[in-house]
Amino acid sequence: MTTNFVHASYREQRVAVEAAEALLEAKFPARDISALICNAGSEPVGVELKIKHKTQVPMGALIGGVLGVVIGAIAAWIAQVPPDPGLFVIRGAVIGAAIGTLAGALGGLGRWRDTILFPPEAFSNGCVVVGVNTHEARVGEARRALAGTGGVDVEISTKREALADVRARSTATEAL
Repeated sequence: MTTNFVHASYREQRVAVEAAEALLEAKFPARDISALICNAGSEPVGVELKIKHKTQVPMGALIGGVLGVVIGAIAAWIAQVPPDPGLFVIRGAVIGAAIGTLAGALGGLGRWRDTILFPPEAFSNGCVVVGVNTHEARVGEARRALAGTGGVDVEISTKREALADVRARSTATEAL
């Protein structure tokens, strides 16, 4: 089975990240997504994107904790035990915070998201070519994902040909 490298050029990090994320959302495997960095004045380098798996645990714990404090304090205030109602409210808030934080963190475990990390210098003097190795049946899907994020010169080639093209662009940029 022949694989094709479908790729496009990007000059802004935000847009390149969107392109890589569009490929991930289209269910292309992260291991097949690559970036070729083209900095004027240096050799272009093929760089495999670093995919960072992030969960929503911190956000879930924060939201759960805040809601737990509020709900626990309100429940304790409504119940108001006569000897020391203020202490009862504080205990209710603490218990609510603990339960809410735990529930929120567990809820956040169920929400995974892949994030793409580009080296900071990738966009300093050139562009980044984002692409994906795919088989013929998914070429159209890859082209749509890259073109939909504003990719310039969406092309199909091999990764080696794309690297040669990036080198040629780098040389042309240096000559200007």
